[in-house]
Amino acid sequence: MKWLEYLPEHWQDKVREYLRSNGSRFSELSLADFTHDLRITFEDGSNAFFKWAFFIADESKREVAVFTEHCGYHIYPFCISSLEKIDKKGNVVSTETFLIDK
Repeated sequence: MKWLEYLPEHWQDKVREYLRSNGSRFSELSLADFTHDLRITFEDGSNAFFKWAFFIADESKREVAVFTEHCGYHIYPFCISSLEKIDKKGNVVSTETFLIDK
């Protein structure tokens, strides 16, 4: 996974765990991994929206990594008031919160 070398080391392991836990027979991310849109609202009211994305949370590091099909990856500290996973019909399928003082 050549692109993995650009990720912080602890996230490289998290991606491998993600692939294994989702039953992937591949050692790299594929189109099948990017099935949802994500809407993030941060503590200060700012927000971000990613199409064709998924996320992994690392409780021990208090970080959330968002992986997108075309826009790379983004790592955020636990300052997320709301992270909505949205299906391609526009339905919110899950909502999570990642805050330091949760």
